[in-house]
Amino acid sequence: MEKELIDQRSPIQIGPASDPLQAAEKAHKNTLKILRILQGRQYPTVLTTKFPGVLCDPAYLRAVDGLPLVVQTSIGSADPAILTKLEPGAPSLSERLEAMAQLHEGGVHVQLRLWPYIPDLAGNVADLLAAAKDAGVRTVLANPLKIYHNGGRAGINHALGRDYLATTTIKYANGGLFSIMNFEEQKRKMSTLADLCRSHSMDMLSCDDWPGTRNWRDCCGVGGLPGFKPSPWAYYVNGHRINDHCSFDEYMQGHDCPWHTEFEQEWEAGKLERALPDVVFHEEDLSYSR
Repeated sequence: MEKELIDQRSPIQIGPASDPLQAAEKAHKNTLKILRILQGRQYPTVLTTKFPGVLCDPAYLRAVDGLPLVVQTSIGSADPAILTKLEPGAPSLSERLEAMAQLHEGGVHVQLRLWPYIPDLAGNVADLLAAAKDAGVRTVLANPLKIYHNGGRAGINHALGRDYLATTTIKYANGGLFSIMNFEEQKRKMSTLADLCRSHSMDMLSCDDWPGTRNWRDCCGVGGLPGFKPSPWAYYVNGHRINDHCSFDEYMQGHDCPWHTEFEQEWEAGKLERALPDVVFHEEDLSYSR
């Protein structure tokens, strides 16, 4: 079984839910131990962190030498004052960019993660993209902010010192467990960001593919990198196509999805209703509306 799983080469993702290089790593070195195990198997790895500088320590550089590794550096804002409020205790913008450049020079693939993307708090994104490109970034990952009803709103309000949802000019909608930019706002803001990335000759990938650029690639954009194989297709890549009673065939039109049968089963089970805000499943004709 171990050989079968390794042969699949589907990347291991470390850190999407909890930063693997936060302060506790200094004492326990758990991430370092894991990286050494992965290095021994040459297993493709995606690591997400606000602390890329930790990987520049000699012990970590030795552990990632030759490892198929992508480091996604999360940066919440190009505005230093906002960044400090949103991410207290994390390295400064310049420190993260310097670490990304050092990792890139050492052969590590580096990506910029604007996730969550908060347009009115992001600062000068054009300058951030230019600096990230200089550090070796060619792919930007972005997804809109989700403010969870259970503690999320209190958290961002505390960080900013104001009621964000009550004062922002961005229109938010109820997405079930969270508030998120409404459909039109997401389409407009994410497409604008994609255009900005293109102007810097950078690729932008997002979960719900508003710009239509993913073309069935994995959302991490690592499938074509050395040592990586394409990851499973993300089932909500064309969510922006859903309007009134959108059928499965309409949703899939023009694409050759490698997971067609598997996704059709999820479609007919109503899974998109639980995954996308403001989407309703019609069991009588197996369609969706927004």
